Amino acid sequence: MEKTFNYLSIQKTRLYFLCNLVFFVIILSSCDGSKIYDKVSIVKEDDRAVAVSIPSHLLQGLQNDDIENNLHVRMANTTENMLGEYETDNSRIVFKPLIELSPGATYYIIFKGNIISELTIPERELITKTTLDAIFPESDSLPENLLKIYLKFSKPMRQGVSEKYLSIIDSKGDTLHNVFLNLNTELWDEEGKQLTIWLNPGRIKRGLQPNENEGSPLKSGNSYTFSVSGEWTDIKGNKLAKSYSKGFITGPKDIISPNMTLWTINLPAAGSGQALKVDFNESLDHSLIPNTIIVIRRDGELIEGKILPKEGEKSFLFYPDKPWTSGNYYLKTDSRLEDLAGNNLNRLFDNDIIKDKPPRISEFYSKRFYID
Repeated sequence: MEKTFNYLSIQKTRLYFLCNLVFFVIILSSCDGSKIYDKVSIVKEDDRAVAVSIPSHLLQGLQNDDIENNLHVRMANTTENMLGEYETDNSRIVFKPLIELSPGATYYIIFKGNIISELTIPERELITKTTLDAIFPESDSLPENLLKIYLKFSKPMRQGVSEKYLSIIDSKGDTLHNVFLNLNTELWDEEGKQLTIWLNPGRIKRGLQPNENEGSPLKSGNSYTFSVSGEWTDIKGNKLAKSYSKGFITGPKDIISPNMTLWTINLPAAGSGQALKVDFNESLDHSLIPNTIIVIRRDGELIEGKILPKEGEKSFLFYPDKPWTSGNYYLKTDSRLEDLAGNNLNRLFDNDIIKDKPPRISEFYSKRFYID
């Protein structure tokens, strides 16, 4: 008796599992949006409502050769049916109007004279064009041996394609060739908004074959235009709001390293939140300024705040998070800080190991100041 009971229990369990499996398959099939259409819906392309999809089960008895006489789409509060084309398959009919469906408008779907459904076209998502917010260096007078250019965008950009959209044009209207360093991996910040562009170092450094064959990319005393094409797209595929350009004139080569002893410090008042201003006496690298300079107290305590490059990167303002207190401070700078030609506080970018003086070797440099 016990064996019979166990056998029946097992059979019931199997039957219950089988029924649930069949039910699950039916539900899963009905969730396949490509096969089953339950209600009237909007067909979109690039955020535009381009058609209306009507499921066949709402159109019982409709013959393919009589669709245009029995099925219509009409804007609410009007009496005229919209003109358009019909496409059919086994599960739906798609109506494509000759005139685009208007965002915010309500439409009726009419079958054999009766309204079977209505739908409202949603307002379009406002697409804000991506812009190029800044080109650094900001100065319009740059050294012949300029090493880097920074581009700062409002949104993340499509990467790996910059060479197609960047150019430098001379005063005659000719595009310069082999100007930029071709990197397999472009130098973007973590957000994908700022790109670092290197001019070809091989053409800048003396003694290298590209320099011997082609010379420096830029020539002193000439004027140029750096251009960014508006055809460049952001990561969502939207083009830039427009094309951008920066005109500049090149001066002599910069063959002197930045010298911290020449910097001028303009002091704020104790008890205030005024900015500390530092003048470099030359333009320095825009991206490195806030990443290599700190302010500390004499006891080594870091003063939290924000550094903003100013005046074509010839100076910066430091805004402290808290008011200044009287006492001794140090402006501390990492030796990696560079000028526009890539010369840092320790060595020249284009140095002659025979003629030039041996480079200074120091990780940091500092300058003391007192606030009272």
